Amino acid sequence: MKFPFIYLTLSLIISSGVCTKFTDGQYESAPHIIVFMVDDLGWNDVSYHGSSQIFTPNIDALAYNGIILNRHYTLPSCTPTRAAFLSGKYPIRMGMQGEGIMGGEPRGLPLNVRILPEHLRDLGYSPKLIGKWHLGFHTKQHTPLHRGFDHFLGFYNSHIAYYDYKYSQGNMSGFDLHRGDSPAYDIHDQYATDLFTEEAVRVIEHHDPINPLYLQLSHLGVHAPLEVPVDSAYLEDFAHIREPNRRNYALMVSRLDESLGRVVAALGDKNMLKNSIIIFMTDNGAPTIGKYRNSGSNWPLRGTKYTLYEGGVRGVAAVWSPRLHAMARVSNNLMHVTDWLPTLYSAAGGNVADLGEIDGVDHWPHLSQGKDIPRESLLLNIDEVSKTEGAIKRRFKLVRGAYKRGYYDQYYGESGRNHDTQSYNYTLVHSSVVSSAISAHLGDPMTQPSAMTHLREQATVLCKRKSTFSYCNETECLFDIVNDPCEATNIAKQYPKVVSELDMILEKYGSLLVKQPRLPIDGMADPRRRNNTWAPWLDYGMITGLYGYNYNAAAAVSTLAVCVHIGMALLIVSMSAFI
Repeated sequence: MKFPFIYLTLSLIISSGVCTKFTDGQYESAPHIIVFMVDDLGWNDVSYHGSSQIFTPNIDALAYNGIILNRHYTLPSCTPTRAAFLSGKYPIRMGMQGEGIMGGEPRGLPLNVRILPEHLRDLGYSPKLIGKWHLGFHTKQHTPLHRGFDHFLGFYNSHIAYYDYKYSQGNMSGFDLHRGDSPAYDIHDQYATDLFTEEAVRVIEHHDPINPLYLQLSHLGVHAPLEVPVDSAYLEDFAHIREPNRRNYALMVSRLDESLGRVVAALGDKNMLKNSIIIFMTDNGAPTIGKYRNSGSNWPLRGTKYTLYEGGVRGVAAVWSPRLHAMARVSNNLMHVTDWLPTLYSAAGGNVADLGEIDGVDHWPHLSQGKDIPRESLLLNIDEVSKTEGAIKRRFKLVRGAYKRGYYDQYYGESGRNHDTQSYNYTLVHSSVVSSAISAHLGDPMTQPSAMTHLREQATVLCKRKSTFSYCNETECLFDIVNDPCEATNIAKQYPKVVSELDMILEKYGSLLVKQPRLPIDGMADPRRRNNTWAPWLDYGMITGLYGYNYNAAAAVSTLAVCVHIGMALLIVSMSAFI
């Protein structure tokens, strides 16, 4: 009588994908995938890009031993990049192309879009998210545990304070740290970077290495506010930086560097490192000036976060894995943040054709086997609200329009390159936690000083500086970003054919654009209504039942709720007067 039960159990296990044999050359199991995503880190804020102001030995070691992705493009701000990363789609297809979601704004990544953790779960993965979400939480269905993750410790909004975990929007303010679907009231006074690092280490320590792990550590750092760890051991390391805010920023970056070392060491101790893919990336460039300024530096690249110039969308990125075809190199191939969905799904053993219509391109055959370069063009963005758009094809980049009338379009952060620097410390990289872990578990790494020097030179952007540069807010700009990576000279008139080719790309995607909903902040989201805590405030069942779900319906239901509250109050007042 027991045999049917045993047969059924085995069938369920096999069909779940857990016991499916993975074949990828010498590997018979799917790789563990760790995505280490940081927030608002500038191009010039890692020392492998040529600056000796902020040392990042662990980040450098991972990059030198893997592949430095020197032309990795993101979107110009947080929400669009994260939507693109998880969906494999350009944000214009989902109305997610504009500014980040604000607290109390009833919108999020559309629920009909399947995202990376959902796809990986189909392959037997256990997907975990630690840190930043920022893809909507107006209904519970829009939060991480209902979007494919089986574990979440983090925050819903764009950022929080590093010690008390509060977020403010207008006159609304509240606690925003959640474990699963519940507020994490038991956590307090722990520096956010350390908190999320310790959670990642704990997840790794308790994971069964037989089963593939997807761990996305989306750090708060180094998003504003500038809050440094009070117990920082690196104060003396940055005494050479005279500007106080830049020095504090350096301390925050160093804590992230330490975090990466601890995560890699934990993977090694768990015997998972030899079967892992680790991605290090930023979601966009640093906001050197203006809103949420963090004293980061994109030098010598032009522009900041929010712009389509290189300083806004050419993000720091590297990938490491023993499965890579050739390591210790710099790649200047075009890669876009949408590419990670098909690339990681392919690396996990999935058939990319099963992902449906996406914009991302599978780079895994190129990265793991050295096959042909998969991408020669990409859409940077089309934003119908800010009236900016841009695209790249091979070495040419077309940009139109300017965010906030060009306020962010110049060159900032020069002090991060030419001032307050020290000699590059090769010994620090070679003796880093990341180098030690790779050496202990996989043999000696390729981080000898001669190799580091060569890779660092290749990863450094050099520009022939000019006193003037072209503004693109009144005309279109074409740049040769291979020979003019700092985008100083507009060559549109010299290359009309190239302009036409890039115009065709923009027209193609412009016809697919879904407009941004631009919904007003909903007073019903006020944390004071929920124990001074940011949490979902709309009922998804009510929305779908009354209207059929869409963004405007969410706003309509919330408005309806406000009207009901007001109506009831007026009724009570009227009855009181009558009595």
